[in-house]
Amino acid sequence: MPEADDPPGETFAERLDWLFRNSADPAGKPYSVRHVANELTRRGCKISHTHLSNLRQGRAPDPRRSVVDAIAAFFQRSPAFFTEVTGQRDQDDLVHALADPHIKQVAMRLVDARLSPEGHAAVVAMIEQVQRLEAAARGRRGNVERPAPRD
Repeated sequence: MPEADDPPGETFAERLDWLFRNSADPAGKPYSVRHVANELTRRGCKISHTHLSNLRQGRAPDPRRSVVDAIAAFFQRSPAFFTEVTGQRDQDDLVHALADPHIKQVAMRLVDARLSPEGHAAVVAMIEQVQRLEAAARGRRGNVERPAPRD
């Protein structure tokens, strides 16, 4: 799932909510609070889905450092994601994105192509069109009726 243009926010809760809204599991679906809580517990950071939900909604005080570290690790972020200023976070987001070989390949092709601003805009428009096509295909796959089981 591509990261959204909306900034993560300033509070721990806003940033945690942003991670949930802008991260996806390997199937491309958003992570559920229950899944993340279970995975954190499996990794040694015991946390209930209720408490994690309260953290996400800002109804619980910011967690202790070990919980912040575990959440950051789950979402493949630095713990500083929850505390750093926006400019540094933008740089970290870029480093995180460029770790994906497909994103790096596209970025390097753009650098090598030396496109005009109009050329860059055309590439962005093509990416957005592919994104819409893939979203529509996922929607169709999700709406396909399954055949009734035979007796």
